[in-house]
Amino acid sequence: MTRTRIAAVCGALLALTLSACGSSSSDGPTGSTSDDVIKQAKASTEQALAGTDRALPTDGPKAQAGKTVWALACSTQAAGCVVPAQGFVDASKALGWKVKLVDGKADPAVYNSQLRAAAAANVDAVALFGVDCSVVKASIEVVGAAGVKVYGGNALDCDDKFSNGGKPLFDEHLRFNQDLISYEDYMSTFVGPTIADWAIAKTDGKAEVILMRQDDNATLRMVGDAQAGRLAECDGCVVHEVTFTSDDLFGGKLQGKAAAALQQFPNADVVMVPADSAITLGVGAAVDQARQGGRKDLLLAGNEGVASSITLIRNGTQSYAVGRPLTWTGWAAADGLNRLFAGEKPVDSGMGIGSMDAKHLPHGDVYDGNRASSGYQENYKKIWGVD
Repeated sequence: MTRTRIAAVCGALLALTLSACGSSSSDGPTGSTSDDVIKQAKASTEQALAGTDRALPTDGPKAQAGKTVWALACSTQAAGCVVPAQGFVDASKALGWKVKLVDGKADPAVYNSQLRAAAAANVDAVALFGVDCSVVKASIEVVGAAGVKVYGGNALDCDDKFSNGGKPLFDEHLRFNQDLISYEDYMSTFVGPTIADWAIAKTDGKAEVILMRQDDNATLRMVGDAQAGRLAECDGCVVHEVTFTSDDLFGGKLQGKAAAALQQFPNADVVMVPADSAITLGVGAAVDQARQGGRKDLLLAGNEGVASSITLIRNGTQSYAVGRPLTWTGWAAADGLNRLFAGEKPVDSGMGIGSMDAKHLPHGDVYDGNRASSGYQENYKKIWGVD
């Protein structure tokens, strides 16, 4: 299938010093999107809106009480890091563990120093949330040599494709389906393509997309690659790729960069981000400003479905999100680590996705799984033999 043509473009808005420079389609779509691609995208979207969770685990080891564990979150400002880490903390307390939540401050230097501090403190394990192995490889080796277990929650191991084919270093990681796939496969096979499918379905294969990419984070780069790969199958789509960094995200620069891209590509009708934190920290405001300027049909799609996302969907800023059950992620990670402590093999967590738009919103203030996973906390406590 002919892929959407991508030509290098550097924005003409250099006077704004916003560096909205990336790759984009400069000469329009290569043709009309095939009916098969549109049908597949619509079927994928319907399935994701219905929810793809599976049955919860039914048995496992009793609580391995008395452990000391740390939860290292990439940043307490980013919901995708801190919400699962807090879920892990709550589950750890239920398991009878002494637990500490560590703020990585979105800084690899802090990740590394805290991992080494965990080794010095002789804890039993560290669980990683949004902290990928590739940026802490040497420190994980130090931690392992000290006898501390490393568990990957929503984090990539050192064998992911951005780590030059290295060997895995986590003692274990969370599993996402019956085939016990990794977080890497979950994000690149399910999450990223599902966001792109929604844009294809919503526009009948005629989307002009500003694809915001955060390539200095391995996980988010993977989501961006998956989004771009799926959009490349849409011959009637045009894609403009605009990169941003963690410094842009947390340094107050992202709104300006998104606004510059919207000015540079005045016909774009979809803005897509790899994680909803980008929407709350600037992209949402830029899109609202563009709508106020006349682009009322501009769509904004993201990934996570945290409380702020649901609020933004309700008030019309955000159009769509792939909902990921982040608190459940923390509980499932604690269950996986408990199995590791007990010397048992990992199991399918049952975790899927549950997309949302204005007509499909969770009943509560946050997405945390759908009907198949209802009551997961009590289910884990029953397995662990705790109140």
